[in-house]
Amino acid sequence: MAKETAIVTDLSGDYAMVKTQRTSGCAACSERNLCNTMGGGKDMEFLAINPVKARLGDTVLLDFKTSRLLQLSLLLYIFPIIVLLIGALVGESIVAPAYGIDRSAGAAGTGFAAFIVSIVILLLLERRAKKTDKYKPVILTVKKPGTAPSSPEECDHKEKLREKS
Repeated sequence: MAKETAIVTDLSGDYAMVKTQRTSGCAACSERNLCNTMGGGKDMEFLAINPVKARLGDTVLLDFKTSRLLQLSLLLYIFPIIVLLIGALVGESIVAPAYGIDRSAGAAGTGFAAFIVSIVILLLLERRAKKTDKYKPVILTVKKPGTAPSSPEECDHKEKLREKS
């Protein structure tokens, strides 16, 4: 399991929007594009499950299930290649002789078509994965309570102080 420290920036029911800094481990993550990079820098913001009821401004410890991330990586990178190769073999050995076309053209055409189908399958799986909590990080604990305002009135008061200065 990968652990990461983040700050809670927003709350919504059983979820929290958290902000953390992009690390070198992010480069290998298949879900790196689901995290929002803020301002093109190293800060990222994404949704996490909040079973510990962390509050706005809290510094929290997140848990990313590395086995699930590995699953996604394999699916994202290996599945299209395997489907492409199977499509090329089918095109060369079955489609080309059946339609009397060049074996290389049959392999290329069927392999490319199979690759496109694999991408469509991945996009459909991504939609389904976004609807489940299976791949979302989980807040394990609050490391440091935040200094976020506890009421809307306190927010308005701080806003007015900023305007005066």
